[in-house]
Amino acid sequence: MIKNNIRPRASSERLDKLAALENQTSLEWIMKNSQMQEFKSNIRMIPKDTLSLNIHVPEHEGVATIWADKWFGQKKISQFRGLLIYDNQFCLVLNDCFIEKKRYQSSYLRAYFLKLINQTGQLVLIFSHPLSLKQWNNCIKKFCKRNNFNKKFKVVELICQNFYQIQHKKQKKLLSSQVINLASIQNYDQAELLDNYLKILRNSSINNYIETLGVFEEKQMLFIVCKYFRGNSIDQFYNQSKKQYLTQQQIATICISILLALKSLSEEELFHGKISFENIIYYSNLKIQFGTYLINSHYKFYDQNTLFKYLQSTPEYLIAPEIKQGINPSIQTDVYQLGMILGLITFFNFTKAFNQDYFLEKSPTLMQLIVQQEKLIIKQKESYDYPQLFSISQLDLIKRMIQPNPSLRISLNDALKHVWLINNKEKKIQKLIPNQIAFPSLRTIIEIKDSECDIKKTMNNFSDENSSYVKQQQDPNSLFEQIKQNQKVNSETFVDSNDDDENLLNDKIEKLNQQNNLVPSFKDHCCMYQSRCI
Repeated sequence: MIKNNIRPRASSERLDKLAALENQTSLEWIMKNSQMQEFKSNIRMIPKDTLSLNIHVPEHEGVATIWADKWFGQKKISQFRGLLIYDNQFCLVLNDCFIEKKRYQSSYLRAYFLKLINQTGQLVLIFSHPLSLKQWNNCIKKFCKRNNFNKKFKVVELICQNFYQIQHKKQKKLLSSQVINLASIQNYDQAELLDNYLKILRNSSINNYIETLGVFEEKQMLFIVCKYFRGNSIDQFYNQSKKQYLTQQQIATICISILLALKSLSEEELFHGKISFENIIYYSNLKIQFGTYLINSHYKFYDQNTLFKYLQSTPEYLIAPEIKQGINPSIQTDVYQLGMILGLITFFNFTKAFNQDYFLEKSPTLMQLIVQQEKLIIKQKESYDYPQLFSISQLDLIKRMIQPNPSLRISLNDALKHVWLINNKEKKIQKLIPNQIAFPSLRTIIEIKDSECDIKKTMNNFSDENSSYVKQQQDPNSLFEQIKQNQKVNSETFVDSNDDDENLLNDKIEKLNQQNNLVPSFKDHCCMYQSRCI
């Protein structure tokens, strides 16, 4: 899917001026400095012509100096939706990279370095002007991982499971962060789900996902920093409240918010895969009194083997009938899951605990309950058994969303136009903003990961410029830490661009988890039933 795009004029002019400044300055003195060896590039990247990408206008483009064993000079670089395009020939997936910036300074010489590090090596972009470093760091850091969370932030308190309120140490600004324990990632499938989830979060065109500002990895913990909010998951709302119900407007707002998220996902040829109570966060902030975030996407490419694992790890009530017949998850199965969620909320009345036992018991009888309640409403016999059942049009939407036959199930667009939602939506609900940026679908970008993992399709981009490079076999979670330990930097000559003081990682997460019996992880969202996990 290609959409028209024009690069913002201000950004374009600024980058063009910076490129002109870089062209006017020679950095060849770097090669003569024995302390500069750590800034050589030796990374593997994907040949651009092997990818099905039709890039008309990059988001950002300019030049940087590159130093390899047998090459030193300027190369054209551009940034395109989570990809760094090198010399218009090769692509680097930024999602897999750690980013670090440094500067060298002496009485008369200066240079600025932006290092991108992954399992295959490092690409170092060298600049002569500090604004070039700042501009490119701002362009690409949101797509990379950083390792200085403990220098920038402190944990304040628990918001809800896996989400914490944090504070910027210098600016004192309050933010939120989803925290994932990387030690809970036990197999490739879970790692792929997390990787795809991060790519979706970093794409600003997806509505009603947490507004991600950066991703940090520190001591086997992943911090997804986002804009500040206060909220809770739907399951925790019912389990923690004292028989408190959602209003009709709130339930409709939740439904519309998720449908808008699914619409923006479908425009990127994606789906969510696991719309469950723990993956729906209702929130409030300064602008919105009541809104909804959808978290923990389960998008991936499914084949016969991975579909079997999906069936085993997904609660029975969330599995659309066509998936049991071998059809892969899709937006239509997401609509089915949302219908089940809406139905289980509608017929919940606190006579039983809001847990898996209730979901599994009530879900098979939802259609019968709907038909029964429709007859009572038509006869004008009001039922007091279900305080969250408000109208016959509410029942009509649920019935159409959980249709077992996918060809008869209501479509995403028709659901958004349903009379019950139109009449009851929150006035300040976030509207779907058309994507004006001209990119291939996000699915195309995400699936580049599969190409990158195939070593036959990757190559040492400096093979014509330097000696052959032997791939490093390192744990990706500890790669950055190991590389930093192996580097010996003269503190009088090199200055880390992160000026915050060194601090140990705040132990408040551990204390908060102990107080609330919570362990931040991604596994909990991948497999809710421990006995059924593969």
